[in-house]
Amino acid sequence: MTLAVAVDAKMQEVTVWTRGVTLAKEARDTATLLAKAGSLEGKYNQSFDNYVDLPDRINVPVKSYARISPEPIETYYEYENYRPDVVVLAEETLVKGNPVLKGCKDGTVVIINTKRDINKLVKYLSPQENLSKVKVVAAIDADALGAGVFHTFDGTEGCIDDTKIGAGVGAAMAAAAAKASGIVKLESLLKIAENKTAVQQGWDTVVILPLCNGEAGCPVNPSRLELEWK
Repeated sequence: MTLAVAVDAKMQEVTVWTRGVTLAKEARDTATLLAKAGSLEGKYNQSFDNYVDLPDRINVPVKSYARISPEPIETYYEYENYRPDVVVLAEETLVKGNPVLKGCKDGTVVIINTKRDINKLVKYLSPQENLSKVKVVAAIDADALGAGVFHTFDGTEGCIDDTKIGAGVGAAMAAAAAKASGIVKLESLLKIAENKTAVQQGWDTVVILPLCNGEAGCPVNPSRLELEWK
């Protein structure tokens, strides 16, 4: 017997991969900014950390999530995003050895915080059999745009998050995710984020590489990919 799983057809799920404690704030800000921007646009939303990953372990891959939907969210008590539409990597080495495309839908958008040529990272995304579902891979050097804002341990392992949302790296990543995916509007993010300059720069400077020529689920053309990590 196969158990039916409730799926919110119009809901978009965002999974932000990060590293425990050291980058947790940036990932949480990214998810929270997108969710709150969706709320400003009259949509239902959630943002939360992955209970499976907690308590956070220093530098171990962990995840934060957002859900945005024009209708009430039926899967409210699912504590992971099993069918992501948008995947954000808070730093570039997360592309290696982590199943960041697991369960992804046709038309998935991937955003990587990196200064590298995005072509050189694509081959490391896994599971490789899901790469054909990826519509767009985007690169944003969010660390540079969030320069001058120190990483904080607030909000991890029971600490109280007393910093404002989107003061640094998370602001640029959220903006890049919004532009690459269309999940929320720039204006909505600017109303919420503390670092509005980082939001605008993230939106303006994100590099977007279409893999499927605008068609969700089409085959990836290997000739577009550089396969060397340099």
